[in-house]
Amino acid sequence: MNQKSDSSKTLLYLFMVLHVLGAAGTFILSKAAAISFANPLVLTVSRGLGCAVIFLIFTGWKIPRPDFTVKEWFLLLVLGVLLVPLNQYCFLKGLELSVPGHSALLYAMTPIGVLLLSSIRVKKMPSLKIFSGVFLAFSGVIIVLRPWATGEQVSDLRTGDLWLIAAVFSWVVYTVLASDICRKKNAVMVTAWSLILGVVIMLPVAAGSMMTFDFSAVSKAGWFGLGYMIVITSTIMMVLWNILLQHLTPVQVSITTNAQPPATTLLVAIASAAGYLSGDQDMGLMFILGMVLSLTGVMMIQKARD
Repeated sequence: MNQKSDSSKTLLYLFMVLHVLGAAGTFILSKAAAISFANPLVLTVSRGLGCAVIFLIFTGWKIPRPDFTVKEWFLLLVLGVLLVPLNQYCFLKGLELSVPGHSALLYAMTPIGVLLLSSIRVKKMPSLKIFSGVFLAFSGVIIVLRPWATGEQVSDLRTGDLWLIAAVFSWVVYTVLASDICRKKNAVMVTAWSLILGVVIMLPVAAGSMMTFDFSAVSKAGWFGLGYMIVITSTIMMVLWNILLQHLTPVQVSITTNAQPPATTLLVAIASAAGYLSGDQDMGLMFILGMVLSLTGVMMIQKARD
């Protein structure tokens, strides 16, 4: 019995590691796609359609056929809105103007958002230690965002970061709401149909842009980034996330985002040295200081909960 439990824990830890590695690649490759497409609406729907096709192909074979109740279909519709029109669109819009390091750091705030939202749901006030961790984490974010700084480049970064904050907020809400249904139903099935419904909702809005967009102008890096988001980010990583939600609490799952900023920072340094990323990636001393403070705050919160 213990041996089976240990192997299950090992598998969950492996899923967490794979999710972190996939996320680090997402922040960098999605940036290339966002710049090349230069239209987050078209990119979001293209990404969603690609994932929807993959999930539909496997439905009834590797993915169980849906057996949701009317109430569960409505919840999936809400999850779809949070996932595609809100999270994915805001993420790609923000990344077009911001840099991979900022997106990774902001997504590392997911555990704080999940904790606070979960506390509101159960009407329980977090402890003083948790509030201290929240304060420290957000202090780090403020140092990275530098609201006191001026200049055109900083202004673009700040606008992108605000879009990314909106993406993180919708991801937090998705994580909390999806945890209940993921415990009752097949996690892959939940992933598939929440994403499919999100794409269906967005199609009428994006139809005009999709028909007039010049896809031939997209670079090879842009297509590679889109392919990565379809196969890795929106399919494999989403399935891993919902499988984790099936076995762990939302706060425990969201802790996986802690490792994303250092992993992304290392990958950005490698990509910049290889010439894949151009321009200032804002990876200076202020970013490092803010990242350390933010991650310390998040770890303080986790320790206070243990």
